[in-house]
Amino acid sequence: MSGDSGQEKHEAWEQIKAQAAEQFGGALVFGEGPLDARLVIIGEAPGEHETAQKRPFVGRAGQLLDRLLRDAGIDRAEVYLTNVVKIRPTTEAGGRIKNRPPRVGEINAGLDILLPELTLVSPAALILFGNVPAKALIGKNFAMGANRGTWFTTTTGIPALATYHPAYILRLEGPPYDETRAQVVADLITAREALTTPPQARALA
Repeated sequence: MSGDSGQEKHEAWEQIKAQAAEQFGGALVFGEGPLDARLVIIGEAPGEHETAQKRPFVGRAGQLLDRLLRDAGIDRAEVYLTNVVKIRPTTEAGGRIKNRPPRVGEINAGLDILLPELTLVSPAALILFGNVPAKALIGKNFAMGANRGTWFTTTTGIPALATYHPAYILRLEGPPYDETRAQVVADLITAREALTTPPQARALA
């Protein structure tokens, strides 16, 4: 980015962030990364550590993401990271606050911020971690088992590849852990290669 256009883009990003803060309050976890990033990673929602630090992907799943990106030859510092849902969805169980799947209304409220966020960054490709961003941006019929690792067109016009969320990998053990981890690294490599050779994306049937 040139100096002037970079400054304008940063000011526009700050405006979107301020709008999100007005909507979601102090629990907001906004996206971070270079505003000229060619690759954007989109997760489901922030967790406990993300909410505490006000940054996406900094908990155990974020630490695994760092290792996955290194294995795929991707520099995290060159990737813009964000979530569909901007605040942690929680429920109380046994006197403890735990994560829960986001509700439709929470997803829709998050999309009101995410879509301008993506328009501003304008990357070449998206990596979608999990079913929530995949269903929100590719289509409600998306199924991870059948559609993982395939390039699809999205509501943003930016091609996207969906794969398993690092948080899902952490719930696995033994061979399923190793196999799923390898699949995600392979998908990340596919996404990295798409930055030099634009992918042939298709609409979800």
